Amino acid sequence: MSTPSRVRRPRPARGAPSSRLILMINQTLYEIRPLACDPTIAEKAYRLDKEDGSVYDVSQTPHGPLCDCPDFVFRRDGLDPSGCKHVKALLAHGLIEGHRADVAAARG
Repeated sequence: MSTPSRVRRPRPARGAPSSRLILMINQTLYEIRPLACDPTIAEKAYRLDKEDGSVYDVSQTPHGPLCDCPDFVFRRDGLDPSGCKHVKALLAHGLIEGHRADVAAARG
């Protein structure tokens, strides 16, 4: 009497692993993707995709972080150096840096 052999499934080809960066801000999930940016305008940029289809772009510029969400554009830009919740979250996780003067003072 022969014993049944196990059927082996082929392994997927080796390569870069599939991954996503998910950030939760106030119980809302955002998928974060890096964006290519012109280095004369911004050093880093990220796109935050919200589950409801909203999309916000956050960038680190020589003048400080920028976000294109309505809260930043209408309430924070030039008024509140800490920025909107998107900027605060990316700062907290080290994806972007704050204003250059703040960064220099912290390091100095």
